[in-house]
Amino acid sequence: MLREKSGDISHISLYDRENRNSWFLVKRYYAMNFDFFDMEPHSHGEFEIMYIASGCCTIYSWTADGTEKVWRMKEGEYVMIDGGTWHKLEVVKGVRCRILNLEIALLPRPGGNGGKTIEQLREQSKSLRDFLALPTSIYKCYDGEGTLHTIITETHKQLQNPMEAGEHRVMQNLCLAQLLVELSRQRSKKYRSDGGSKYVSRTLSFLNSNYEKDIKVEDIAAKIGVSAAYLQRLFKEQTGKTLVDKINELRIEKAKVLLETSSLPVTDIAISVGFHNRQHFTYTFRKLTGCSPSVYSKHKGDYQVWAFK
Repeated sequence: MLREKSGDISHISLYDRENRNSWFLVKRYYAMNFDFFDMEPHSHGEFEIMYIASGCCTIYSWTADGTEKVWRMKEGEYVMIDGGTWHKLEVVKGVRCRILNLEIALLPRPGGNGGKTIEQLREQSKSLRDFLALPTSIYKCYDGEGTLHTIITETHKQLQNPMEAGEHRVMQNLCLAQLLVELSRQRSKKYRSDGGSKYVSRTLSFLNSNYEKDIKVEDIAAKIGVSAAYLQRLFKEQTGKTLVDKINELRIEKAKVLLETSSLPVTDIAISVGFHNRQHFTYTFRKLTGCSPSVYSKHKGDYQVWAFK
C-alpha cells in the first residue's frame, strides 16, 4: 500500500519545460552493499539514479493511477526515476547487491554562478533534446561501457571533497551536467535500437488508419507520446523517408487502387484519399508514379502500357 503523498511535487519533473532554467544539486547519495533490504514505497521531489554495481535486486514503481511495474536489475544496469514517482527497492536476503545512488534536485539558477542550466545543455546536445522529448516516470538501461559508472563514482568523490560552498555547488553542477548528457546518449542509443522501432511502428499503424484525414505531425506525436521534432528525426533515420513523404506515398497507393477498380472521377478520388484539390493530387501522383492519374486510370495501372509514353 502506498503512503499518501505529502504536498504537491508534480512540478519537479526533469521533463517539465518550466524547469528548463534549473540547474542541479545532489540532495542525497550513497554507495552501499546490501544483503537484505525491503524499502517502504515512497516518492520525493528529486530525480534519482540507482546503479547496480554488482549483484542483483528488484525495483518496483507505480504510475499515477497505481499501476505497478517490476524491474529486475543486474550488474551494470540502472534506472532513472523522475521526481514524484512512487518506487521501492528490494534486495532478497542472501543475495548481495552493491548500489550507487544519486538523488538530484532541480534548483532555480542563482545569478552568475557559472553552472549549466538544463536549457543550455539541451541547446548544445542533440541526445539531451531527444531525451527530454521522451518523458517517462522511470526507465531502465544498461551501461555497456561502464562510462556512467565512472561518472557516478567521480561525482561521489567530488561530493566528499570539502570546499567553499559556492564552489562546491558549481563543481556538483558540472559533474551532473556530464552525467545527464551521458544518460541521454545511452537512452537515445537504446530507443534507436528497440524503443525507436516501437514508435515508428505505432506511427505507421496510425498513418494506415488515418491517411485520408488532415494529419499534422504534432497530432501523430501526441498520439504516440513523443515530441514532433523527435518523431520526425526518428522516422527519417529508420525509414529513409519524411513523415510527409510517407503520408503522400500511402495516399497515392490507396488512390491507385481506386483508379484501377472504380469509376469515380479523379477529383473525388483525390479528396477521398486526403488531398484538398486535384492539382496537388495530380502533381504528387505524377511525382511518385511517373504518369498522371488519368493515364493510370485509362490503363488500369498497367505500367508496361504507359511507361514508354
